[in-house]
Amino acid sequence: MNELIEKGLGLFPQYFRDLIALLTGPKRFVAGRLHEEGLFERSLLFLAFSYACGFILKAPTYSGNLMVELGAGAAFTLAQAVGFGIAIWLAWRAVGGRGTLGDSLVISFYYAGVIELLATFMYGSFIGTLRAGDASLYTRLLDAARNGTMVQLLLDPDSLLDSRPFRIALLIALPFMAAFATWVIAGWGAYRVQHRVARLRSAIAFCLFVVFSLPVAALTFVVANGLVTNGSAD
Repeated sequence: MNELIEKGLGLFPQYFRDLIALLTGPKRFVAGRLHEEGLFERSLLFLAFSYACGFILKAPTYSGNLMVELGAGAAFTLAQAVGFGIAIWLAWRAVGGRGTLGDSLVISFYYAGVIELLATFMYGSFIGTLRAGDASLYTRLLDAARNGTMVQLLLDPDSLLDSRPFRIALLIALPFMAAFATWVIAGWGAYRVQHRVARLRSAIAFCLFVVFSLPVAALTFVVANGLVTNGSAD
């Protein structure tokens, strides 16, 4: 066990180098590594490290068994990355893309790792602002996340927007959303390089991906809701 931990810690420097390279040039990073040996395993490790970092940062907001939370969250994150990776591959194949499913999953694992971290920092800034300014609403949001009633809470937006700290938290989250959207658009080009298609087909593939991702998003939402509901029941 200690040997495994030491090996994992030894991989952290490479993880941070890959993270910086992905943040600053996702298309360049992926295009330059697609033909390297062992890339599938390395992309999975990158996703695992990103998830672990995010879990540690969000751990203070968990109230249940941390090991159960860790395992369930890891399985969900992997299933989500695979599901969206397959949807992306199908979209590219529909427009004549020639890339393999394995390479598409590699890109998706790397990108999911970056998205995991960006989402964690956005969540941290949002929930931290809310905790400092409106402890009551902060508690309500956490309770809703834990017992699977977040949708019901969001269906009453007026009660949320009445809170000034909530509105401030939304404003703070906007730069993260803008950065996320910009990064995703830049990173989409890596799939175009992999599948060797023109820009017009790339745009069509993106629209198809949006359509194909709807059932994946619906399924992952149901699974996530089931996980938090079962967790609260335990």
